Amino acid sequence: MTKEKLLKIIQAAQDGRRTALKLGNNKITELPAEIGGLKNLVDLDMGHNKLERLPVEIKRLKKLKRLGLDYQNFSLFPMEICSLDKLKELYLRGNNIMEIPAKIENMKNLVGLDLRANKLTHLPKELGQIPNLELLYLDGNPLIDPPMEVIKEGIESVLNYLRTNK
Repeated sequence: MTKEKLLKIIQAAQDGRRTALKLGNNKITELPAEIGGLKNLVDLDMGHNKLERLPVEIKRLKKLKRLGLDYQNFSLFPMEICSLDKLKELYLRGNNIMEIPAKIENMKNLVGLDLRANKLTHLPKELGQIPNLELLYLDGNPLIDPPMEVIKEGIESVLNYLRTNK
């Protein structure tokens, strides 16, 4: 998708006060700063594109509850999303993320986090501080800490491990 076409879609979404925007499977390599103007957005699905980073303006999406960033080209966790404190669902499956930042604890409303098929070896203890986290998908990561036997026991075991063994 060309940048011009993407800008037109964003402008139309802004004019229409859209709450959901699905831009998956469009070979998008860069999300323009104008995305930050979509103040009413609750659901943004960008799955199966080619993003390597997010614009800092993504922080302006204060109403965002669901963010789909599956199958991008992220090697670093997009730090900008840690300030989206209303976010309930975050999908980062199929990237090349090697580390989850401690700032993830700022995402207090997170209920579901999909980190499958990344390159994570360790989970930060701060992940255990997210009070409402109910769904945590970790398959396909070369995790060392927490150990695989803890992961196999489920999310409660993982969260307890992070709260007590770090």
